[in-house]
Amino acid sequence: MPAGGFSERLCFAGEEDLLAVDLLSAGWELCYVEDLVVHHQASALRDPHARRRAGLRNTLWFTWLRQPRRKALRRTAFLVSTVPRDRVSLLAFLDAARGVRWVLAGRRVMPPSVAARLADLYVAQTRSTARRYVS
Repeated sequence: MPAGGFSERLCFAGEEDLLAVDLLSAGWELCYVEDLVVHHQASALRDPHARRRAGLRNTLWFTWLRQPRRKALRRTAFLVSTVPRDRVSLLAFLDAARGVRWVLAGRRVMPPSVAARLADLYVAQTRSTARRYVS
């Protein structure tokens, strides 16, 4: 199964999650290299609301594309209960819902072996403040 690079639909804001899972599912290995230092310099011109909207939408899409049904429902419920109850979040959920046809057509649940390898990361992500989708 080819990974195919970054998804054009996700564009930015979480696109690396989908690529990483697809690479692992295709038999590639990913590793952390302590000696490697990478700097990400975010644009000062970006709109934080648009970024949060795209990030939340992409998190939902990734979840629906690759997680088993039960885990996808749990993650969706977690997001519904934890994101700010504002216009940006509502629009993100509507954007995600508009992509359901595309998601269903591209849905390939990750193999259990990949899910097991990522389980600790998902627990850490749930507890992290990095993706709380707050402005």
